Amino acid sequence: MNRSATVAAVESFLPERSYAIEELAEPLGLKRAQVRLLRKVHGLRRLRLDPDGGLLDLVLPAARRLVAQVPDPTDIRYLLYVHSTQEVTPSHLDAATLIRDALGLEHAASFALTQQNCATGLAAIDLAGLLLDDDGDPYARALVVTGDKAFTPGNQLLYNSGALMGEAAAALLVAPQEVPGDRVLSYATRTMGQYAAGVLMSVEQSREYGRDGARALAEVVREAVEGAGLTLADIHRVIPHNAPMNETVALLGIDPEMVYLDQLPEYSHCFASDVFLNHTELRATGGLERGRHYVYVASGLGATYSAMVFQHGAEALRPAAVA
Repeated sequence: MNRSATVAAVESFLPERSYAIEELAEPLGLKRAQVRLLRKVHGLRRLRLDPDGGLLDLVLPAARRLVAQVPDPTDIRYLLYVHSTQEVTPSHLDAATLIRDALGLEHAASFALTQQNCATGLAAIDLAGLLLDDDGDPYARALVVTGDKAFTPGNQLLYNSGALMGEAAAALLVAPQEVPGDRVLSYATRTMGQYAAGVLMSVEQSREYGRDGARALAEVVREAVEGAGLTLADIHRVIPHNAPMNETVALLGIDPEMVYLDQLPEYSHCFASDVFLNHTELRATGGLERGRHYVYVASGLGATYSAMVFQHGAEALRPAAVA
């Protein structure tokens, strides 16, 4: 699917406190052999957590930095809050509204997205583009905010999928396609409902999920690349969530060095935020080159597999307001 959107800016945030995974073994009920498997097979060493902070402490810093870059905040017409954990606030509170008001964006329409779990961030970019296209105002912007608290052992440890969840947040400013920035060229997604049980899958289902998931992820990457009118040889780097992709890389037949997983050992998997965290980490090291093509890749338990191709630093298609 080809979409009309540009990601005009990306910011991320990490809590300061870093924990070795061994420090979490006792509170999470992990045995020594399980810790070794997470470290040696899944590549995890550390992760970031703020046990004393709440949801707003996590998601607001990156979002505030991004809002400060917008000359007129009233141009932000929509706020989309992305979360993987379905329950993030008490039932009488709406997280998207809390975030919107804390940012001083009371004029914006706000709502949350979930259900695709850790792949929801890419769906949010796609949806934001559709909203802006329907809005028709070249000055209109959408703010996508991501971030989940690892607030219970049940949502922090997904042992059957090899994930130990850390905390991170991100914010993206989505603009119409004409605006310069990271122009979205295509988006591909697939949901395999047979794995909807998620963390409740049996051991055998988990094995099938791992095998089928690698294949599905490779297929959506190919679909997105082809949808952008490119080949895999045109892709400079793959920017995935923080999870090993060895089997998917083998199925794609690409160089493993193309896949940016440098921070997996330090940050672990961070719900729907780590794709964008990896974007900012890669940018900080000079790994994003103007005019080159990149692929976001994410999968969500349940199971959804998504890929999005963008051109970094694309020039304006025609004169338009710059975020």
